Amino acid sequence: MKRSLHSKEVANLSDVIKIDKLPEKAIIPMRQHDGIACAPLVKKGAEVIVGQKLGECEGSDLAYVHSPFCGTVNSIELMPNPSGKRILSVVLTPSECAQTVDFVPEKDAPPSRLIEIIKEAGIVEYYEKPTYLALKPGKRIDTLLMNATFPLITHAYLSSLDKVLEGFKLMLEASGISRGVIVLRADDKESIKAFKNAKVDGKPLTVAPIVGMRHADYYLEDVEDQIIVVAAGKITYTPTMMNLLSANVMGRKLPLGYEPPDVHVVVCGVKSAKAVYDAINEGKPYLESAVTVTGAVNNPKTVIVKFGTPIKDVIEACGGYKGEPGKVIVNGSMGGVAVYTDEAPVVKNTVGIVVQTEAEVLRDEATVCIHCARCVDVCPMNLLPGRIAAMADMGMFDRCREYFALNCIECGECAVVCPAKRHLVQLIRYSKLQIMNQKNETVEATE
Repeated sequence: MKRSLHSKEVANLSDVIKIDKLPEKAIIPMRQHDGIACAPLVKKGAEVIVGQKLGECEGSDLAYVHSPFCGTVNSIELMPNPSGKRILSVVLTPSECAQTVDFVPEKDAPPSRLIEIIKEAGIVEYYEKPTYLALKPGKRIDTLLMNATFPLITHAYLSSLDKVLEGFKLMLEASGISRGVIVLRADDKESIKAFKNAKVDGKPLTVAPIVGMRHADYYLEDVEDQIIVVAAGKITYTPTMMNLLSANVMGRKLPLGYEPPDVHVVVCGVKSAKAVYDAINEGKPYLESAVTVTGAVNNPKTVIVKFGTPIKDVIEACGGYKGEPGKVIVNGSMGGVAVYTDEAPVVKNTVGIVVQTEAEVLRDEATVCIHCARCVDVCPMNLLPGRIAAMADMGMFDRCREYFALNCIECGECAVVCPAKRHLVQLIRYSKLQIMNQKNETVEATE
């Protein structure tokens, strides 16, 4: 990146707890991935148990939904979602019952079956793509990258690092990809130390820095290991930054409009690797994951939370709000989404919750663009954010596509430096949504 305006990660949240207290209600959205929504398999008044499939969908882009709770179905209705939309959801009243479906491990399954198990478990990547699809993109892939550059999330899984590594190996086996690279932040000393002490197949992991032209390929050529670990700068690669991750770690730059599979790379997360281990070795579907809670809360920490738990219950588990909250942001203060209600649930791609006080919330009124080009100077993707935002504001979405709006990584740096205080990220996101809606309508019309 040209330069970084990102705020520093909170580095002292080593306290990881599992939320055992049941929420008053659980909201289980029928769509927790970037794809087709599932159809509910239960009706109002039904009793459900842990691991029971609640939603099933058809098509090639799907992620089944399972119940993390025992309880009673109160309703099936449109409910708030962290994305800002209202999604058809199964609303449960959880009970203390500990009954589960029969979890059947399949440790010795062949690769084709492993992919099917991952699909059945409903595992979704941090960038919302179903994991089974990410591992089989229909293109020649030679490297699987694990994005472990969210330090607080990675720390939450260090106590079960052997399972994360085993899950990563299973992902390689299921996909047929020959080698894997685990990417850490260079300043994440705790994770670097843990991976240096870890072993795969009885051998210590190779841990190396990305320096200059020495990308991961450089180290892979010198070792016989299937998996290596690299420390790649002080950047947290968010869901929209996979192209940068591929370029910075593998040295494979992508032209505008392309994605990592186009340069033979697939990206996964730490949470999905652990979920793959649970699905194959323990027979469990994807029911819970780690979420960091920071900002204006009394006890910032990382929590293991079941999907469907409302954000307000997660914040209560962290001591509650510190003062009157001004804004609650899901998945990062720079590129995340501000939710309009803390009734919205934690879902499969939730990695963090940031609370801002009213004093911290910027409410500057946007003025006219002064054409200073500061947004162009800081854009790590070499786009024209001001131009794309202006065209989005006028509804010219075809022109937004021509200016590669879909390549925006939503880092927020353009909005930070804009002296006119224009809502650049919101407008570019709006254009991307409209472009994708037009694309989906075209696909549906041809089917």
